[in-house]
Amino acid sequence: MNEAKYRAAEQRLWESVAVSPREQFVTLPRIGMKVRVQEVGEGEPVLFIHGGPNSGSTWAPIIEHFSGYRCLIVDRPGTGLSEPYTVTRENLARFGDAFVGDVLAALNVDSAHVVASSFGGMLALRSAAAEPHRLLRMVQMAAPALAPGSSTPSFMKGMAFAPVRWLIGKLPPNQKANDRILRQLGHGVAIDEGRFSPVFNDWYLALQRYTDTMENDGNMIGRFVSWSGFDPADAIPDEIFAAVESPTLFLWGADDGFGGEDVANYIVARMPNAELVMIPQSGHLPWLDDPQSIAKQTLAWLSAAVVQPPATGGLSAS
Repeated sequence: MNEAKYRAAEQRLWESVAVSPREQFVTLPRIGMKVRVQEVGEGEPVLFIHGGPNSGSTWAPIIEHFSGYRCLIVDRPGTGLSEPYTVTRENLARFGDAFVGDVLAALNVDSAHVVASSFGGMLALRSAAAEPHRLLRMVQMAAPALAPGSSTPSFMKGMAFAPVRWLIGKLPPNQKANDRILRQLGHGVAIDEGRFSPVFNDWYLALQRYTDTMENDGNMIGRFVSWSGFDPADAIPDEIFAAVESPTLFLWGADDGFGGEDVANYIVARMPNAELVMIPQSGHLPWLDDPQSIAKQTLAWLSAAVVQPPATGGLSAS
């Protein structure tokens, strides 16, 4: 960990989008570790939950186009500047059920909208099912982790093997390797058209070089994947989807390396209040392909009339 060098790259990223986040560290009351939350703007709260291996500042390109909301951008445990937490098959359900509620409780926020991606999307769905009073409206960016019927990109299959993870940790990060991964995630068009800014690429390389994110998230991925991909037994259960009462919009990149429209339709058909928009020539992180358009669609969804969540109820892991 070299916090100073990471912070310098992160500051350049935020400056490139003309945003100056406020920062605080809070302790999650049930999960039990300290996480960093960056905050931008004023208004109704929106909690942003990223996937992996990544950290909260990956949302910077879309935050540039946000206004009228209090954006709460968390570094998940083990990523960015947050403390680590070991996610296993045995504690995944409890972790997911509590995550959104814990972050909001630590921030003294009763309920919030949620924008989530990948592993963060899975956490948001589990939290929405377990504690529906915590979530207002939700936007899911493409495939949530462990979506039923989803595929596993080859770079993640490699993380099943400890020697591969060790080698990744020893090799210096480089842009060519990052671009290969992004292409597997469905972002080939954006790479070819130069949509990823140099300052964003530099920040992501700094995240790999100067924080423990890659080691922590790589080890987590390794616990859930084998040479053949993710185990279908670990997939999000249908009852989780059915229990999500929050009005939910899926902005799904048509080229998502984890699954296309068939996976999206399976999920949306099992949710009582969900809509799907397929984004052509876009991948697993659609806001990186077209930040302004994705921000516009996200803001339109969040600004629709809010259905107040119930005071009690929901699913919870035993």
